[in-house]
Amino acid sequence: MRLACWDFAGAGTPLLMVHGVGLHGRCWAPVADLLLAGGSRPLALDLRGHGASGRSPDGRYGWELFAADVLAVLDGLGLAAQPGGVAGVGHSAGASALLRAEADRPGSLSRIWAWEPIVSVPGSDLREQRSAELADRTRRRRSRFSSLAEARAHLEGRGMFAEFCPEAFEAFLTGGLVPDDAGGVQLACRAEDEASAYAAAAERGSWARLQAARSPVAVVGGGASPALPAPELEAIAAQLPAGEAKVLPLLGHFGPFQAPAAIAADIAGWARWLPPGPGGRNAPPPPGTGRGPDGIHVPVPGAG
Repeated sequence: MRLACWDFAGAGTPLLMVHGVGLHGRCWAPVADLLLAGGSRPLALDLRGHGASGRSPDGRYGWELFAADVLAVLDGLGLAAQPGGVAGVGHSAGASALLRAEADRPGSLSRIWAWEPIVSVPGSDLREQRSAELADRTRRRRSRFSSLAEARAHLEGRGMFAEFCPEAFEAFLTGGLVPDDAGGVQLACRAEDEASAYAAAAERGSWARLQAARSPVAVVGGGASPALPAPELEAIAAQLPAGEAKVLPLLGHFGPFQAPAAIAADIAGWARWLPPGPGGRNAPPPPGTGRGPDGIHVPVPGAG
């Protein structure tokens, strides 16, 4: 199995950006472009079963496997060995993958900005409720379309895309659809794979592991999101040795794709504490900036 990672070609501190279930790395493009202009080097991972990455060989999509994808990319691209290391930026399951990767191998990430990580909090059954609901909804969704135009018309403003700004929705379409065998297009993330990932979100093994993380973590959420209520967001931050909680008013669970400028500003403010990358924090972007990210493929050890 190979993983796709998209390099936005900046010259500053590397930021590994990880998406949530059903999305893909290039959904981060509106945020990444703003961070790139500020002197960072954003890279965006397609988790297994998403975007241009391969499907999981055994059909499983547990949180520990998403964490393994993060570690495989860090190792395969030599990011952790760069001066100052690499910071992580994640949304939902992507935020959980970064936290789990850091907990499984402490010190892998210099800092983590985690938007609404999906972690089961002791005493709460929210994850079980939402996981079952989302998995059932995914199994019943429409996945195939006669054309890109039909897919755009069907998906725009529907479900999670009701929270997406136009730029983020177009970014989703760029990598979220692939040709099917009937001459049309289909969602790159198969319904059965997405449902499996949602079902795995109810796992409770990650909670205790959070205490092994060494990186400073900003646990950030939206004031209008039902996915991670403020008390649970604060509990996750408190469980981390160096966690802090923050709520951005008016944003929903898909805040990074709802308000890219506000999210990029928050990430940039948090990233000011990062050490400079090889090109310096204020180094200008290299030639080619603005043409879209370059795709890199990384093999996952032991995954076929």
